[in-house]
Amino acid sequence: MKLTIKRSAMYTAVLCIIIVVSACGAKNNKESVQEHAYPQSKQPIEEAGQSSIPNADAKNNNDQNKAKGEESKMQTQSDAAATSEEIDIVIDQSNKPMEGNSFDFAIKQVPKGYSLTEMRWTSNTVTIVNTMQEAIEHGGNGEDGFYFSGNGHFSGFIYSDEMKGERGKATFVFTNDEGNMLMSEKEIQLK
Repeated sequence: MKLTIKRSAMYTAVLCIIIVVSACGAKNNKESVQEHAYPQSKQPIEEAGQSSIPNADAKNNNDQNKAKGEESKMQTQSDAAATSEEIDIVIDQSNKPMEGNSFDFAIKQVPKGYSLTEMRWTSNTVTIVNTMQEAIEHGGNGEDGFYFSGNGHFSGFIYSDEMKGERGKATFVFTNDEGNMLMSEKEIQLK
């Protein structure tokens, strides 16, 4: 009987090790980009310029073909009836009775046929890109980045203490069935 218990314990330990090792080797999906580089400067993105965004060149050069395809989709949007002026998003940075740093946003109006597909935070110190699926996951697990929770009733952006005081842009990307994209940007200083 002791031998059976020892074998069961050994099999359980081996199974746990296999699960941990397989999780360590999991590949990261390329839809999420979260780089953290915190230089001393927290100047506004307009003053810092495009060159201060971490790994901007690497991200731009990695998927040149993808970028060309998206560029053509963006060009066709100018021919479409919908415009980014039809998008109405409200940002709320009022104090909340919770710990941590965040702002809420509410999408009040979207052109017909378009849906939110991606949210971005871009400043001179960090670029965070979350898909809708990732935002839903963050709503469940509380990770930093954009989130949707409560069956979509709550939406916002959770950020670290290091990001307090940063000026940047929250960009919301909407896509229709034909792949045309519309974007709405809001400049924000994180409180």
